[in-house]
Amino acid sequence: MKKAEEAKSKQGYFFEELTKEHLAIKFIKEYEPEEGYFVGFSGGKDSVVVLDLVQRAGVKYQAYYSATGIDPPEVIKFINDYYPYVIHKRPNWHEHKSFFGMLPEVGVPTRISRWCCTKLKKDPTKKVPLPHRIMGLRAEESSARAKRGQISYFESMKQWLYKPIFSWLEWEIWDYIESNNLPYCKLYDEGFSRLGCVVCPFLCGKNQSQIERNRTKWPKHYVAFEKAMKRRWDMKESKNITSEEGYATTFEEFLYNWYYSVSISKKKQQKEDAIVWN
Repeated sequence: MKKAEEAKSKQGYFFEELTKEHLAIKFIKEYEPEEGYFVGFSGGKDSVVVLDLVQRAGVKYQAYYSATGIDPPEVIKFINDYYPYVIHKRPNWHEHKSFFGMLPEVGVPTRISRWCCTKLKKDPTKKVPLPHRIMGLRAEESSARAKRGQISYFESMKQWLYKPIFSWLEWEIWDYIESNNLPYCKLYDEGFSRLGCVVCPFLCGKNQSQIERNRTKWPKHYVAFEKAMKRRWDMKESKNITSEEGYATTFEEFLYNWYYSVSISKKKQQKEDAIVWN
């Protein structure tokens, strides 16, 4: 009986060591750099879990939030209320202006050309002297992320990217949050599955219900966005707008094309089909 209980105890300990939670903490400890980790914190559920795992691992770190200016106000309040020690990094407004200020000059962000992500999220933290970076990225979120693996190295920036919860599923994220009584942004309780920028090209196309939900929730963001789009359209002749964003004859069509992800190739095909049928 004693040996059976001893074996059971060992088996239980072995199983516990193999849980994703323990493996994530082991992973964080294994690659800890002398100068400490840069931990990316967005205020979303994944970053809440990652930051807690980093803290439990007892490693040296500093957490940063890229304040884009177009995140939900509820996310910003959540970070300020529960994570006041997270450092907010903002774009250099003298150089880049705000998202709405940049759009008329830089162009319309699309799924393929997401300059907004580069200038608002990546650039502000690029010069932070912590090359070993931890992010709450998971393979389940997209096939592209799954292909990149748990550790990535970016030669151009001389940075390493570590993903402790890479193999975790969404239910495991929520199970961890609930089991450890961690705070989370209440937008999730309102039906939001992901907390990203209020205005984003990834919402375009078939996700019109999500755009309308965001527009209803944060109308000022969309008023500012459409004013910026109008300024871009008014600069059409002087800026010689071409490519995807220029294939429109009116501002209304220009705006419609963005919201519905209508590309030049689709517009051309529609015209060709019309010629064939007429």
